[in-house]
This record gives sequence, C-alpha cells and structure tokens, in this order.
Amino acid sequence: MARIQTRARAVDMLGRQQIAGVQNALVELFKNAHDAYADRIAVDHFEDFGVHGEGFLIIRDDGFGMTHADFVDKWLVLGTESKAVASAPPYRPADAKVRPITGEKGIGRLAIALLGAQTLVLTRAVREDGVHDLVAGLIHWGLFEIPGLNLEEIEIPVEIVKDGKLPDEETLARMRSQLKDCALAIQGHHPEAEVDGIIEQIDAFEPDLASVYGYLATTEANHLTLAGTNTGTHFLIAPSNPVIKLDLAHEEREDDYGFRKHLLGFSEGVFGKDTEPRIATSFRRWRAGDAQGQELLDPATFFTRAELLQQSDHFLDGAVDEFGQFKGTLRVYDKDYDIVIPWGGANGRRTKCGPFDVNFGYVMGRPTESLMPTDVYWPLNEKLNHLGGIYVYRDGVRILPYGDYSFDWLDVEKRRNKGAGYYFFSFRRMFGAVLLTRENNSELQEKAGREGYQQNEAYRQIRDILVNLLLYLAAEFFRKSGANTEAFETAQAEIRKRSAALERQQKQSATKKRNFTIALDSFSEDVRAGLPATEVANLMRVTQSRMDAAAAIADQDKAAAALIRAEQHAIGSLAELRKKYTKKRPSGVALGKELQRDWDAYVVERQKLETEVFAPFEEQVASTLGAVAEQARVYVDQRKRLEERIKSLANERKKDLAEAVQQANATASDTRQTVFTITERARLALDETVRAIQADLNRTDLAGMEPDRIEDLRRKWEDQLTEIEGRHRDALMAARDMLASLAENLRASDGEAPAQIMEAMEERMLALEEQADEDFEMVQLGLAVAIINHEFSASIKRVRRSIQELGQISRRSDGLRPLYESIRSNFEHLDGHLNLFTPLQRRLQRAAIRIDGRDIRNYCNELFSNRLERHQVTLEATEPFLDTVVECYPSTLYPAVINIVDNALHWLNSVPEDRRIEMHAEGGTLFISNNGPPVEGHDNARIFERGFSRKAGGRGLGLFISAKALEAEGMELRIADPRPNYTVTFAIDTGRGGGKRN
Repeated sequence: MARIQTRARAVDMLGRQQIAGVQNALVELFKNAHDAYADRIAVDHFEDFGVHGEGFLIIRDDGFGMTHADFVDKWLVLGTESKAVASAPPYRPADAKVRPITGEKGIGRLAIALLGAQTLVLTRAVREDGVHDLVAGLIHWGLFEIPGLNLEEIEIPVEIVKDGKLPDEETLARMRSQLKDCALAIQGHHPEAEVDGIIEQIDAFEPDLASVYGYLATTEANHLTLAGTNTGTHFLIAPSNPVIKLDLAHEEREDDYGFRKHLLGFSEGVFGKDTEPRIATSFRRWRAGDAQGQELLDPATFFTRAELLQQSDHFLDGAVDEFGQFKGTLRVYDKDYDIVIPWGGANGRRTKCGPFDVNFGYVMGRPTESLMPTDVYWPLNEKLNHLGGIYVYRDGVRILPYGDYSFDWLDVEKRRNKGAGYYFFSFRRMFGAVLLTRENNSELQEKAGREGYQQNEAYRQIRDILVNLLLYLAAEFFRKSGANTEAFETAQAEIRKRSAALERQQKQSATKKRNFTIALDSFSEDVRAGLPATEVANLMRVTQSRMDAAAAIADQDKAAAALIRAEQHAIGSLAELRKKYTKKRPSGVALGKELQRDWDAYVVERQKLETEVFAPFEEQVASTLGAVAEQARVYVDQRKRLEERIKSLANERKKDLAEAVQQANATASDTRQTVFTITERARLALDETVRAIQADLNRTDLAGMEPDRIEDLRRKWEDQLTEIEGRHRDALMAARDMLASLAENLRASDGEAPAQIMEAMEERMLALEEQADEDFEMVQLGLAVAIINHEFSASIKRVRRSIQELGQISRRSDGLRPLYESIRSNFEHLDGHLNLFTPLQRRLQRAAIRIDGRDIRNYCNELFSNRLERHQVTLEATEPFLDTVVECYPSTLYPAVINIVDNALHWLNSVPEDRRIEMHAEGGTLFISNNGPPVEGHDNARIFERGFSRKAGGRGLGLFISAKALEAEGMELRIADPRPNYTVTFAIDTGRGGGKRN
C-alpha cells in the first residue's frame, strides 16, 4: 500500500500562487473578519518601513477571535470543513445579528502568504465561557516554498500570553528562536535548501508591539487593540509584498483607483436592503514623514443610496424568479414603468442559477443630457469614471472582480462599439448590483483564485438573463423605434432644447459683455489720454473763429444770424462729443463683479467729464457769444436764439427716437415673420403627414388583410397624426405664451420691465455662482488650516514630552545642557504660534479671552523681530494702545493685526529711510499706521475684496479673510484717515467700546 504525501509547497500553491492579487488576498481576510462578527477591520501599510524600505503591513479586526484550539486545529489545518455547511454553528456574540458565512474551502487564510514574507498572528477569543488568553503564532511563508519538503517537517511557534497583555520582547525572541531552529533543522535534512535569507528575515523581524499599538492609538478615535479584554485577530506582516507599494504608486500616478476599487464596497450598504454595511473597512497608506495615514476606503468615495435612488437619470429595480423572468420597475428620467421582461432560455424548467435581485442606476454621458444640476452631475460622474459597473454581492459581501469597469462581464461595451444608439448602455455609466444568496444561488461556484465564478451552466444562465434584460431595455425604452421611448425622447428633446436656449442666451450675453468691455476700455484709454478735453479745446477754437468771423459781417441781421449758427454748430458738435463718450449699459445682461466695477468707475469718470469739460464748454460758448456780440455792437434776438436752440435740439431728439422706432419695428417685423414661419412649418408638416398616410392607404390592399392588422395600421396612422400635431402645437403654444408675457410686461411698464427682470435674474445667478466659488475656496482654506492645527497640536504634544525627557537627561550631562536650552528656547517660540489657532472650532469653544494692547505689541515684536531688524522698521505703540483691552477670540484678532503689519512691512521697503509702524487706540478702535506709500483713492473700496492685491504675486486673501472674520464677530476692518505724520492707517472697530487694563 502507498500513501499520498503532501509537500510543503502545496501551501504556497494553494495560497500565494492561487490568489489573483493582493487585493483578493485582503478581501479574503475581510471575509474572515466578517465571519468572526467583527464590526471593523483596519489595514495599515507603512510602505517605507525598514532599513531598505521593505514595508510593514498591519491588519486588525475586532471579531470574536480564535482560541488556542481554533488556531492549532483549524487555522493551521488545510481544507477544514466549509464554514457554510459545518455541523456546529460558529460562535455568535449575544447582541449580534446572524450573518451568512462566506468561507467555503478552508484555504482563504493562506492568501496571507501573498501579502508578505512572514506573519505574526495575534488573536484573542471570546466565547460563552468569557474572554480567553491571547494566542500568538509566527509563520515564515518562505519555508513553504522549499522544494522536496514535506508539510509535517515545518513547525509553527505558538505561544499563549496571559493577563490581558501583548507578547513582550522575550516571548517574541523565543518564537523567533523556535522558527530559526525549524529552518536550521530543515537545512540539516535537506542540504540543498536555501534558508539563509529566511533566517536573516526572521532575525530582522523585531516589532516593538507596545510602540506599534501606542502609535496607532494616537491616530484613531476607536483603537483596535488586543490588550486587556479586547478581542479579535491581528496580523503583523513584514516585509510586505513590494507589489502593494507599486500598486499604490501607480494608482496615485494614474488617478484611476486601480488599487482601492477592488476593496471599496466590500460589505453591501447601498444596493440591497441593508442601509449600513455589516463591517466597516479601512486601508491607510503611510509614507515616510506622514503624521496621518491616507485613507483609501472612505465610505464617501463609494456610491451612496441617495445617488442610486435620487440622482441617477434612469433606475431599474426588480427581481428575477426561478424561471429567469424579470419583474420590477424602471424609472426613465421622471417617468416610472412597471415592467416584466421575459427570458426564453428557461423552457418551463427552473434555472440552475436560481432567483436573484438586480438594480442599477444609469447616468447619461453628458450633463446636457441629464436632469441633474451640474454641481451634482460632475461629482457622480467622477465616481463613475473610477467605480462604474455592475457589482455582484452574495449574502451582502462583494464578489470580485465584478464591479470593476475593466472586467465587463456582460459585454456591454462590446455591444456598444457595434452601435451606441442601438444598444444604448455603457458599462462605466452604470452603477448597481446583482444580489445573490448562498441559499438560492448555490450552483454559482467561485474560482479557487477568487477571480469570479466558474463558468458553469448556472453562471452562463445568470449572464444570459442579464444580457437579455439590457437588450430588452435598450430596445423598448431607449431606442428610437422602441415601443416605450416616448418618455426618453421627450425628456431628451426638452433637455436639448433647454441646453440650446441656455447656450444661446449665454453666447448672446457673452457677446454683449465683450463689446461692452471693449467700449469701457476704449473710454478709459481716451480719458487717460486727455482726448475729450483736447477735442473740446479744438472745438472752442473753431467756435471762437466762427463767432469772430460772424461779428465782422457788416449787416447786423446777418451777423446775428451767423453768431446764432456758430453757437448752434458748437452745441451740436458738443452733443456729438457727449454721444461719443456716453456708453450704454446693455439691457437684460448681468455684468458680474469685475464688469460692474468697471461700469461704476465709468459712471464716475463720465460725470467728471460732464462737470469739468462739457458743461464749462457750454457756458464758455454762451459767454463768448455775448462778449463777441457786445464788442461788435451786434444785437442778438434772444427769442430767436432760444427758438433756434430748441428747434435744433428737438430735431436731434426726433431723429434719435425715429431711429429707435425703426429698430423696434424691424425687430417686431422679424418676430412676426419668425412666428409666421413656425406656423407655416407646422401646417406644412401636418399636410405632408396626411398626404403620406393617404399614399400608404392607397397602396395597401385591405380586402384580404386580417382585422387585427387593419387595426394596427389605423393606430399607427392615428399616432403619426397625433404626434406631429402635438409636437408643433406645443411649440406654437410656447411661442404664444412667451409673446403674451412680453406684451403684458410691455403694457405694464412702458417697455422697461422685461429687460430689467432678465437682468435681475441673471445678476442674481452670477452673484450666487461667484459667492459659491468664494465660499468653496474659503472652505478649502479653512479645512487646510484645521488639518494643520490638528496635526500640529497632535505632534506638538509628543515633541513637548520628548523635550521634557531631554531636559532630564541634560541635567546629568553638562555637554548636553546648552543644546537643550537652545532647543527649548526655539520650541517655546514655535509653541507660541499655537495661539493663532485657538480656537479654530469656535462653535465648540465659545470662550473669548481678554487681550490687552501689550499682548498684541509683544506678539508682533516677537513674530516680526527678524524682519523689523532686517528692514530697519520701528514698531511703536502709544500708551492708549498699551492700556486698551479687547475681549474676543485670539484667532480672530491676532491674524488681522498680523496681516496689517505684514503688509506694512512689505510696502515700507519702498521708503528710503525712517520706516515706522504705529499702534494706537481710541474709543474702542485700534489704529495701525505706517508711513509707506499711500493707498490710492479708487482702491479704498476694493482693498478688502477677495483676490484684490497690488503685491507682485499676491493672492488678495489676507485682508479679505481678516475683514470677514472680524465682521463675523461684530467688528469692522476699514481704512481710516491717516493719523498725523503717517500716510496709511487701518482701523479695527471692536464694537465693544474698548477698555482699560487694571
């Protein structure tokens, strides 16, 4: 008799070589944690850990753990009984809901070998009899790769650690020694075996568990540990598989979620009945110098139930019965259908695949085809680009690789390439799931390598049923010739119409604004060049010459008439100049902030032209005419002069009004012609349809035709008539309503309201968009500062503790004392900057403090000491300032003062000498002055706006943020009249009346 012997390499082949990739290996451990009723499983990868950056992987869960017997008799045994069919049910915590078991073959645990060379297993169990002692095991997977080695020759060191403690260094050293002895014994029996590298890695594996868990405790709110009575199973793996680091770097470089997409959505909480995942998963990436790991499995990264149910353009939800027939609901945009989709492959027999549920949302490829607002569309579109596809869940646990868009298991893209309009669906635009259970779908068997289901009859059936479902949906609801495409085509037409109208309106507005901008720029250039004043001066010289020539005429009446004509010519020429330098604001167009600011500046400059150039010219013309007439003794009939002036002005105004009337009539005529064209097109289309139906009727032999077929033809022709009439009638009614509304507004407002209403609506929209952009930038900035504060505060505690320890050591070493004093002094200066961040979360910390002027002066002196000395700037504070007291948040007042002083230091660089900054207080107002370049008058209103800066490379955020922060606390930052001997003064009105130091 002979026996089959098991080589050690069987473990390597069943584990490391069998599993498709490191993500699949991690998912196997996720499944084990799920089966152990864990609430959380966390993975931390320190990719630069070790002398040569070998990497360190820690996997922790808080499940019910393994007893010593479980670890030795089950975990270390290959091919144990399937957990799904085991006679004895697994332990279940008293307060936990029953979970379907995912494990089947008893080899998934071997996937750990793919994650790294050696593994320290730590597990503490809880059972009906209470919490057990911690069990530790040390495995080097390289031993299982040695050829010719039988499995029983490998021994695994196992230790029991009592009293709720973690293994200490002595215990770990003993386990390493036992594992090394095993490797040396193998080398003794198999001289050809290469174990030197294995022994070297065993010696190098010296994790300080107290430090490891102590550090992790500082990085998570709910610490996963096995100390005390905490239970679960933890794996510490080193060196980790270098592929993990490479995959993470590739994902970051390509921004394609190449690594995380297989781990996201592990436990179902979006597509099925469960509203929350049974187990929370986490994967944190740690690089050298990171104070906080990068979380890759944030739940917000995956799809949400709200996105599926409320934000998708189309949504299918239903169930396939045991005969492969689908019954459910379909939402196409806003219209719902109850549908049944037959499958012809059953032939009256129950399917091998069994019944299952399926649902998915679909998002159109362009925002102009979607009903979603763009601010909702683009974030969901970004998710689809990374994670779109049809997932598969069995008993609430994701089956890989389904859901990965690169694994198009339903050939959606293959069909789409043949005809996008015909087959409609794109795999990446879909997000949904097929929901299976072990009870109903037991014939679906996973491949050993965990890369999907075996392609047996059950798998082929479920795939055919889903492909048939997609083909039916495309044909019936999304293809032009489909029986139920009305809702889709109507919505598409409406969306396209709206998008086209919006695009036209935006294009028209953009053209008007562009032309208006050019006109304002041209006006500004002409004014800066002094052209209006030059032209008026030239006109005055011409007018003077004409009046002098008129005065020289001998005939008194002719001379008077010539003088009046000269005056009328001058006034007429001035009117042309006024028109030339008058820019009309475009009606019905919102200007936006920048253009509105340019318009306001134009209004001011135009008024200056009127008062300083044009009006004085009129007065000068009148006085010149009087002077010339008196000198030449020419009598000017004032009545005749006034009549000529009024007549000339009336003719000019009539001409302008006639031009406007002509333009309005031309527009009205064009509108009338457009409406006539639309109505004529509708009439012709209906006539053409009637003629086509009549022709079809004449060609059709009804005598031998079945009554049902005749009825079908009747319905078809009636539907054609109804459709063409309805489409054109809706367009005509929309045009009628638009014209009626316009006419009503014109009657009620003499023509002003329609443009004003449109302009007000567009102005509001632009203001909201600009405010949203500003708010978003401020939120990002606030989040960045909050993160800096959090990390700085966390790190500073450890540094402070280390400096205290260094102080204790330095007392025993004179050589270290000076170094310690220097470090401590500089650290205290750095630590003082934490005051700036206190309190950032003001809604959680509503405690203002009393800040006096000396505190502010001292803080600025300390903060800017180097710059003040380098640039030879004197920072002075008056006695009223030193004695004043303000009760507020340091994080509100200090940054504002610092920003003002910082700006002053920048601009004082341009002052050759005697550079001064003064702090003063009076009546609850703080004044900060400097003798740098003065602020230009037109900048006074803009200096506190976001983005405005005169600094080279300045972002224009400092004063804007300071003013907003002070305003939120009832204070005001403004520019005040310069104090004596200074050129610039900023004032902070505290609104508290100030106070005096006691």
